[in-house]
Amino acid sequence: MKKKTNVVRGFVVLIVAAVMAFTVTGVSAGEKFTLKDIPEIKNREPIHVAMFGGYAQLEVVIPPILKKFSEHTGIKVTNEKMVMTSIYPKINVELIAQTGAYDSILVEASTTNEWARYLWAMDDLAEKYDPKGKEGLWEVLAGIDKAQLACATDRKGRLMGVPYWNYTQINIYRKDVHDDPTEKANFKKKYGYDLAPAETRQQELDQAKFFTRKKGELLKGKPLKDDLFGVGLMAGRFEINDEFSSIIWGAGGHWMTLIRDKDGTPKEFVITKKDKKVLKEAMIYYKELLKYASPGCINTYWDFLVPQLQEGKVISLPYMYTGLDSWASEVEKTTPGARLGLALCVGKQGYIGNFFRAIPLVTKNAEANYWLAKYLASYEVQKEIQESPVPGIRRDVLEDPKYQTEEWRNRVGRLAKICIKQWDYQYPFVKDYMYFNSAAGGKIYEQQIIILHDGATGKLTVDKMVKKLTKTTMKLQRKFGELPVSEEK
Repeated sequence: MKKKTNVVRGFVVLIVAAVMAFTVTGVSAGEKFTLKDIPEIKNREPIHVAMFGGYAQLEVVIPPILKKFSEHTGIKVTNEKMVMTSIYPKINVELIAQTGAYDSILVEASTTNEWARYLWAMDDLAEKYDPKGKEGLWEVLAGIDKAQLACATDRKGRLMGVPYWNYTQINIYRKDVHDDPTEKANFKKKYGYDLAPAETRQQELDQAKFFTRKKGELLKGKPLKDDLFGVGLMAGRFEINDEFSSIIWGAGGHWMTLIRDKDGTPKEFVITKKDKKVLKEAMIYYKELLKYASPGCINTYWDFLVPQLQEGKVISLPYMYTGLDSWASEVEKTTPGARLGLALCVGKQGYIGNFFRAIPLVTKNAEANYWLAKYLASYEVQKEIQESPVPGIRRDVLEDPKYQTEEWRNRVGRLAKICIKQWDYQYPFVKDYMYFNSAAGGKIYEQQIIILHDGATGKLTVDKMVKKLTKTTMKLQRKFGELPVSEEK
């Protein structure tokens, strides 16, 4: 079936309308909202918030921000850290049971539509608690990137929470190796074209093979102390599907193709012949790429890959999160002469998303949580987060010329540039991705991991993997989703 892409309303209509409104009224996207702008909060109930754990920078920068909010407002704030693998199952149970265990939850953008029924829409809270109503909310949100807001918007066009950091996938690679005259000359002699960050699958495979070397062989004219791998991949049963999203989106495919009616309203999903073909080709490519990755890749994810790069054992992490740039950059300290480079993934559509603060309907203090979410998205806080450094979500922070100075370029500037470049490329596509339209997105996400891992490791043949993933996706969408789904035979 042919996908209807001529009308692109609905999904982000509120975002566009709000941005246009503030352009007309002259409100700057960079207008500064600070703690002193938070009015007295009438509801004095303490709040308990779910926070991301296992990411060192966030664990350092966020608690002091919560403390400042608490001291200024007089609202007691407690928090609970959750690692990535526990966020969905833990919060999902609490939301379904309506326990009210958390007054503010952590939402990975792929579950936006699944959890929307349990959450306050941000505009509704703004109308209830903000002296300026929705305008007061969007004065602050206007500085946030449109693609990042779209990830936190449900299929009906409602903003269900406020993003505060992103994890777009990019290619993190050893720029010093790419720039080395000997390596460049040898690569061109072997492959007939200049060495540069890969823009095609064949280039990625060529580079992976070229840089995979044994201990004692030369790199930049010096013998290696350990085996070297051309690429690092997250083939374990953790986040392999994020890599596949980058690969299939970059090839023009979808997990499920979204069909809209003539008014642009999402109508149904179809797993098209093209989608299945692209998925099959993606797995064939991925298995070939795995030949040039460490054997450890089949059992783990970024927690293994980044140290591998730091230790000089891998050249490229072709589908890696922006948030890992600061950790990966330690290679510049541990490996003499090393310099890190950032580029778009092959296909230019790296997995996109964020974590956002959302407020359950059963919270005992929606008022305080509204102001906390707004404060976390403010210019003031986002600047602090970005410099921690955690990849934030405000373009007006990332576009600060200060970050392109020598002092800040490696720490923030290069990440700022690649984030903006990726967001600009992705924005036209985000509203049609399955994750941001399906109420079964979180459940499909979890099952993708298992099936793709089985395909990558050979437990399932490529054809059986495609068939099983198609069947599982349709089953979950029919049971938990809100839109019908069919398969194009």
